[in-house]
Amino acid sequence: MKKVFLLAIVCFAYLSSVHAQRIIHGVGTGVFVDGSSKTETKASSVLNYSVRVSFAETDNTSLSLGIPFSAGINGVDEYYYDSYTGEYGYNNLGFMVNVPLMFNFNIGAGSAEGCQNRMGFFIGGGFAYHISSVDRKIPELYYDYIAYDDLHTTASTIGPAANIGLRIGIGARKRHNIEINTFYMKGVTSYKPHIGGLTCLFNF
Repeated sequence: MKKVFLLAIVCFAYLSSVHAQRIIHGVGTGVFVDGSSKTETKASSVLNYSVRVSFAETDNTSLSLGIPFSAGINGVDEYYYDSYTGEYGYNNLGFMVNVPLMFNFNIGAGSAEGCQNRMGFFIGGGFAYHISSVDRKIPELYYDYIAYDDLHTTASTIGPAANIGLRIGIGARKRHNIEINTFYMKGVTSYKPHIGGLTCLFNF
């Protein structure tokens, strides 16, 4: 499936260089939540960079293919009881990277060049690659016998993704917009996590 994802990235690059009407860039920040039946749920603070190719534009609608890349950090102080040494704590600071390829239908603000609507919306789907620092779920009974490195590790997954959100046009001609994006991904490989995200971007 990684080969399929890489092929999709190549198709995106080809589309952006040959058939694109517009290329839109955006930057922002947000929060991602990652968890599965095998790992603890973790929240990550992320920075987001988005690039999308807009095509098939009308007065106030378009289709787009984009890569809203997100990267950030996660981690909290964890405390466990060790019957030999007593209570102790450690910081399990980690990282997270999410790279989706999303095909969206856009309407209103931010959808088409020259569209001066104040509000806009978008919805779509695609596939994503996700890698993150994770903490495995292990019964508390066994904490005394398992090394820290066995609990705290790095895992990656790939799977289908969907997003839905809104855009608010700003400026006299609404040439730029603020985008609020909700994202969901279901990992189908490795630890098979559920991944959710909420980001806010400024689109140039």
